[in-house]
Amino acid sequence: MSTALIVVIVAIVILLLVLLALSASRKRARAQRQGRVEARARGAEAERRNARAEELEAEAERFRREAERRAEAADAERSAAESHAARAREVDPDS
Repeated sequence: MSTALIVVIVAIVILLLVLLALSASRKRARAQRQGRVEARARGAEAERRNARAEELEAEAERFRREAERRAEAADAERSAAESHAARAREVDPDS
């Protein structure tokens, strides 16, 4: 009887060790899946941020070109105004 009891106890201990190993394996697999999901989410967020950064860079470039165009127009107006002022002084030096 004591031999049978020892065999039963050993079988139960082995069964418990197998269950613990399976539990640890499942937990590890779940953690790996979760890590992959989080990595995909981080990748998607990085792609969205990169796309937004590219949009903002393109918008900044458009604003820069518009500012240059306006500066050139202002320079042309200033030059024309100076030219008109010089002609006005030539026509009427007393004014």
